[in-house]
Amino acid sequence: MLTHATTHGRDHCGTFDQKSMKQKITLLLSLFFSLAIYSQIDSTKIAFIAYWSIGDDYDFKVSKVKREWKNDVLTKKDSSQYIANFKVLDSTEESYKIQWTYKNNIVSTFQEKAEKIFEDKEAVNQILKKNDLSKVIYKTNELGEFIEILNWKELGESTKLLLQEMLNNFEKKNPEKVNELRNAMNPIIDIYSSKQGLEQLAIKELQYFHSPFGLEYDITEPIEYKQELPNVLGGEPILADATLTFEEVDFENSFCSLKEETVINPDDTKRVVQELFTRMKIDESKTDNTFDNAVFDITDLNYYQYYFYPGVPHYIYGGRKFVLKMEKTDIEKIEELYIELIYDE
Repeated sequence: MLTHATTHGRDHCGTFDQKSMKQKITLLLSLFFSLAIYSQIDSTKIAFIAYWSIGDDYDFKVSKVKREWKNDVLTKKDSSQYIANFKVLDSTEESYKIQWTYKNNIVSTFQEKAEKIFEDKEAVNQILKKNDLSKVIYKTNELGEFIEILNWKELGESTKLLLQEMLNNFEKKNPEKVNELRNAMNPIIDIYSSKQGLEQLAIKELQYFHSPFGLEYDITEPIEYKQELPNVLGGEPILADATLTFEEVDFENSFCSLKEETVINPDDTKRVVQELFTRMKIDESKTDNTFDNAVFDITDLNYYQYYFYPGVPHYIYGGRKFVLKMEKTDIEKIEELYIELIYDE
């Protein structure tokens, strides 16, 4: 059973000096020991509520791996890794304001890659200098549920300018395909520079980070429920069937492990893909395949290991497998995300 969690005596005033992650967890657990007794009398349930204070900050190692196969042949493999910092900037009775900062050289690395792709390197430099891409400022409610990215306009503007510059670069190399390229790229530019596109696709690790918050869970048996996934094109959401299972619960250390398995509705997936192709003005009659009899299969497998007091992840794994079977072509994609808490020595 899933029920909406409520706060009991949530404290927003204190700040903590952190010498080490272990010391901080111990201190927080001590401060909230009485709260834990109050809210966890029923050992069959866990409430995921954020108990953060202004100034709290944690470092995480974030890794992303993408692989793609076409007719069982590996055609693409990309990976990236960076260190991110989670910091509480503000706390009220209704919300938290969070800063997610890329601490290492992810921005300079991106710039190096961009300069290799784009011919006009000065244009790229000016775009990257205009807005700070290393910081994402966002808001959650008082329970820790993700609400929105606050500086999305600045991030979206830079993303749009970079994608447009990429399009200009492609057009210079392929002048005979100007209209085709613009038709294909414009919907992509619109998606990745939009508020929803940034939140759901470009910086989706925040969705994983805050996924468990705001609910009270019955840990005694698997929880089956319906999901509505946002449609980045707008319109009707994408439906999915999900199962959540608690694999480990340690009340003494306020720690738990849970597994989430999701099967995304293939008809909804097909509808969204066809809509995207329509916006990109792709004529299926001119391709080797058609979506009429295509089979879509998308499954998610996520693992969460959390200190549910004060609400800090130890480890998160998010995996998505996408399979598309068409008349002449089979495509399989696997995307994996790892978020790991960095403990101070």
